[in-house]
Amino acid sequence: MPPVRKFFESPSARGPSENLVGRLLFLFFSFSFALSLAAVSSAQAIDFVRDVQPILSAHCLKCHGLEKQKSGYRLDDKTSAFQGGDSGQTAIVISNSASSALLQRVTTTNTDEMMPPKGERLSSNEVAAIRAWIDAGASWPRSSPLAASSTHWSFQPIRRPEIPRVENTRWVRNPIDSFVLARLQRAAMKSSPEADRATLIRRLHLDLIGLPPTRDQVDAFVHDRRRDAYERLVDVLLASPHFGERWGRHWLDLARYADSAGYQIDRVRPGAYLFRDWVVESFNRDQPFDQFTIEQLAGDLLPNATLQQKIATGFHRMTLSNFEDGVDQNEYECKAKVDRVATTGTAWLGLTVGCAECHTHKYDPITQREFYQLYAFFDAAAELDVPAPQPGEREKFERSRQQWELERTQLEAARSHYADAGAQTNFMQWQRTVDRKSVPQALAEILNLPAEQRTTAQKRDLWKHYREVDPGMKDFGARLNAHQRQAPVYHEEQALVLAAKTNAPKTFVHVRGDFLTRGDEVEPGVVRVLNSFRPQNSRAMKADRLDLALWIASPENPLTARVAVNRMWQHLFGRGLVNTPEDFGTRGEAPSHPELLDWLADEFRRGGWSQKQIIRLIVTSATYRQSSCVRPEMVERDSQNVLLARQNRFRVESEIVRDLFLSASGLLNDRIGGPGIYPPIPEDVKAAGYGSGGEWIETQAPEKYRRGLYVVNRRTVPYPTAMTFDQANPNECSARRERSNTPLQPLALLNNPMFAECAEALGKRIETSGGEVRDRIEFGFRICLGRTPTRVELNRLEQLWRDEQKRAHATEPQAWRAVAEVLLNLDEFLTRE
Repeated sequence: MPPVRKFFESPSARGPSENLVGRLLFLFFSFSFALSLAAVSSAQAIDFVRDVQPILSAHCLKCHGLEKQKSGYRLDDKTSAFQGGDSGQTAIVISNSASSALLQRVTTTNTDEMMPPKGERLSSNEVAAIRAWIDAGASWPRSSPLAASSTHWSFQPIRRPEIPRVENTRWVRNPIDSFVLARLQRAAMKSSPEADRATLIRRLHLDLIGLPPTRDQVDAFVHDRRRDAYERLVDVLLASPHFGERWGRHWLDLARYADSAGYQIDRVRPGAYLFRDWVVESFNRDQPFDQFTIEQLAGDLLPNATLQQKIATGFHRMTLSNFEDGVDQNEYECKAKVDRVATTGTAWLGLTVGCAECHTHKYDPITQREFYQLYAFFDAAAELDVPAPQPGEREKFERSRQQWELERTQLEAARSHYADAGAQTNFMQWQRTVDRKSVPQALAEILNLPAEQRTTAQKRDLWKHYREVDPGMKDFGARLNAHQRQAPVYHEEQALVLAAKTNAPKTFVHVRGDFLTRGDEVEPGVVRVLNSFRPQNSRAMKADRLDLALWIASPENPLTARVAVNRMWQHLFGRGLVNTPEDFGTRGEAPSHPELLDWLADEFRRGGWSQKQIIRLIVTSATYRQSSCVRPEMVERDSQNVLLARQNRFRVESEIVRDLFLSASGLLNDRIGGPGIYPPIPEDVKAAGYGSGGEWIETQAPEKYRRGLYVVNRRTVPYPTAMTFDQANPNECSARRERSNTPLQPLALLNNPMFAECAEALGKRIETSGGEVRDRIEFGFRICLGRTPTRVELNRLEQLWRDEQKRAHATEPQAWRAVAEVLLNLDEFLTRE
């Protein structure tokens, strides 16, 4: 170093030629010196934070950072930076810069591939630093800001917040109220008074079991003066077997439950209802949510798995299946696995994981590689239909078979008796009077012979022919044939389950989501921004679905508990604390009460993942028990009731609309579980959608009066009434239902055959209830709405009844039916207050 400086100390003292030579020598030695410095840097431990991070920040993060990830590639995250983007090329190959796509892109002269595509290119020193860093092992310390996980609120660990202090402590019934009231106080708003008891019991019944209270139940609660009367009522409803029907239906929306396979050949899935019944039973016994999760994702992989645990995996057999000729089955199997990944993300994590199928997620820290790591779990699963004999199924078949054989024996005996008596008499008459031209020539010749001259064979031929034309014998033959067609067949139900493949295939990234274009091979893995993944299943050579389920159900997972309690809140208030239950990511809405959400999530985990416990906690709060009446200042300051200054008022779901009609009419068959029912539907609807997939044979009473949960859900043409009232789309995971208000809805309530039948039945109940006209009107009013009518309401209904009585040809039953139709079509009847 000093000799070099000395040699060039006074270049001006030399001649022109010497000066030129000196400059050339200076450049030569300077370049050599730079190379030597780079060599020294690569030989020594290059520092990522000092030498590489500034380069990435200056040139790369604008297009490949947290806010934007062109081509699905981000350089602010270590895992993504190493893996690469949508091209499938590995971006950073440790200790091998020549094979690293990152270095290739910053050094290429190909304008279609060079990075950055615009602006200043990396200098030779910057390129050398990146090359040296990769070749030295590409160390990326955890403390680096670029390596940090997203700071989005939902990805942070759940921490139990302190319960806030509030001024109006008398209003507070449990910690939920403290969080809500503290938020209202900051906004200088007040809570609403408690709803009246008639409203509270109807609200609880609709929310917890989906059926209205009876008049006796309302009276008993209204007059119950015990301090804990409300809590007692809650416990009774939580213990009801109808609780599982109500809350199981919510989960079935997420499971995209249907009774058919979908697409044009919409084959019926007879055993699908077994999963539906498993969900109902699971809610009724308050199965801990972590176990509820594990069994649906990997029940078949549990040690000594029971049939019911295998049936639980039917959650992921609800995907669509295509049976059309000529389809590429590999493609549709791929679609099913993609759906399973996306559904798992929505149902348990509240993330739009499906957005990463074709490219790294645009907004959330979910890479395309991570999507296919999740895909790998389901790539190793096979679809199976396994025998699932139901209790008493064999005994029921044997009873049916014995009854069928008895009826056949009776029919055959009756036919023999007729043949020996009535048919023989008719046969003798027929031989004398039959037109010889109406029978075959051979028989005509026999008939022309005197009876005593006919041989035994000839008599037998005549009798055999007559038996075929005798009206009585033909009738017995038809009845026996029909009976034979009704012969009972033992049918052992088949459950739709998942099972581990014996030889799991290799899984690859699908470049741009195209299953025919393979990228890098991937192993099963998870979304890294969440809790750590520690496979625990030692039986497997690599992580399997049980490991995935344990990761999701882990108390360390920051999303599972939050998403679950938010969904419970949504069903009890009409909207969640996070009003985008399907998206807890950066594009979703922030929680209205973040501390309350985390407190509930932590309480959920501490309470052993009991859903009934959280539901009980919510419905016993003063917040839940508020009136739904709207005050003027609420409309001005909080029109959507985000701050919870009152309860929300909303129309019940499509299944509950049906249940309310059946219950009020007295027709309801409340039997729980079993195969679905086929209610009446228009003939043109049948023709439109039930050709190849199976016939729609209407169920007869009393089975046809079962709850809406049990209506067969066909994908091609769903039950029209359910669609009218915003049934969940069974083709996709639905975290919330829309509530529309259309002219079709009142038309359906007035004209649908089932609703009309309910109106007629309710009219008869009212008519036969006894008492004066006004007494009977009040009886119907209380059946439908759970309260006593006002004087104005009573007067108007009485006038309606009298007007109907005066109509030409009107009968008293018709007048009461008109009253019933009005009651059943009131907005209040279909509304949860």
